[in-house]
Amino acid sequence: MADNDPNKVADKKYTIGGNVYTVDQETTNQLVLDEAAAAQTRINMKLAAEEDKALKTYFTTEEKGMAQTQSDLKRAEYGTIGQQDRLKEGVIGLERRKALETEGAETRETATRVGEQTRLTEGVKGQEERATQREGLTESGRQQRQTQAERYVGERGLEQTRGAEARSLQAERYAGERGLVGEGGKQQRQTQAEKFAGERGSITRSAQEGRQTQAERYAGERGLVGAGGREQRQTQAEKYTGERGLARVGGEESRKLERTRGSETRRTDLQRESFRRYKENRDYSQARSATRV
Repeated sequence: MADNDPNKVADKKYTIGGNVYTVDQETTNQLVLDEAAAAQTRINMKLAAEEDKALKTYFTTEEKGMAQTQSDLKRAEYGTIGQQDRLKEGVIGLERRKALETEGAETRETATRVGEQTRLTEGVKGQEERATQREGLTESGRQQRQTQAERYVGERGLEQTRGAEARSLQAERYAGERGLVGEGGKQQRQTQAEKFAGERGSITRSAQEGRQTQAERYAGERGLVGAGGREQRQTQAEKYTGERGLARVGGEESRKLERTRGSETRRTDLQRESFRRYKENRDYSQARSATRV
């Protein structure tokens, strides 16, 4: 009875390669649905490929623009850094030259002042020595003349009043004179020795103090020069250490940025690939659902 059903659609015959194939309606509908699903899938894949191509072109253009912008900024930054370094080195050189000029001027002025004071000191010392010698010779001559005058006065008085005792007094006088002359000579030699000993001590102390002052001055100047050199070397070492630290930190930050950028790029590509596969599966499922309905 099924073969006599008036609503049944007749089977279709297809000739392929000289052979005749008979296909029922259900099989024909399934073939048509598969073909439509395949066509829709091809269209979806083509659209997805075009969208991926457009997205990749867009991202590539953006990355090129970003890279160009970063390159321009980096060149500008390096140019600014170089300009600032050159300005800084110029200022450092200028300050160093000014410091050397000032140091030379101060050194020459100090040497001039020291020479002037030394000449003044030597002049005053010579004047004092000559004055001391003149005063010593003058006082010695005066004392000798006074002693001689008193002696002759005493002699005349004794000669006038003690004529009878002239011989004894003469003998006593000569004895006293010898004693006075000996004592006077002894006192004069002792005074002269003490005077010259005092002068030699004063000259020695003055020379020692002058040498000590000169040594302390040169020691102070050497200390200042040494301290200035150490400070300059320390400043230079700290500057190069800071620059090396900055360069190292800059390199580390650049490498971190490149690693982060690569990671983000790979993550973006993976997300795009996942989204593309999701769209393909979705479109294929929608096509199959539409053909089955």
